[in-house]
Amino acid sequence: MGIDLAAYERRFSGICVIRGKNAFTIRLRTDDEIITMAKKARPSVIAIDAPLTSNPAMRKCDIDLIKLGFRVFPPGFSHMRDLSLRGFSLAKKLDEFDVIETFPSAAYKIMGIRKPRRKSEIKGAAEILERKAGVMLEKVPESIDELDSFVCAIVAMEKGRGRAVAYGNSSGIIYLPLFSKQMP
Repeated sequence: MGIDLAAYERRFSGICVIRGKNAFTIRLRTDDEIITMAKKARPSVIAIDAPLTSNPAMRKCDIDLIKLGFRVFPPGFSHMRDLSLRGFSLAKKLDEFDVIETFPSAAYKIMGIRKPRRKSEIKGAAEILERKAGVMLEKVPESIDELDSFVCAIVAMEKGRGRAVAYGNSSGIIYLPLFSKQMP
């Protein structure tokens, strides 16, 4: 399961569930809705696009990704602080699952895909993601948040298969897939 978490419950979060070779995306607002979805789906791994820390400050995982050339917003920056605190709280509520942090923008680059900036680019990016992951979406995601949740779910799937790299230490760990740009 992948979650592209919004900083505030009044805004939609993208959610994706992968089952075998099929996936679907939806948009939910509240932590309760997300927890209900997780309990219904029973995923082996949940990957969340949010800093999962109660101490929104620069962590080793953030520094590691910056050194690799990825643009990372510090967890203490502006709305990232609220996103960090919501992500940490949600992860605690999902403690019966293997919950990990991921960063879709970096995952897109690792997979050799340009992250969509407009709604019109979602379909093309989704088709490439489907081919690379070997997973078919039931329908084209309606928003970039939903597409990012698909990327999060792919990272969760790859982590479950032992094909994800962990960056960081006890201050925080960000998982990214092992895909290479040369993959078909």
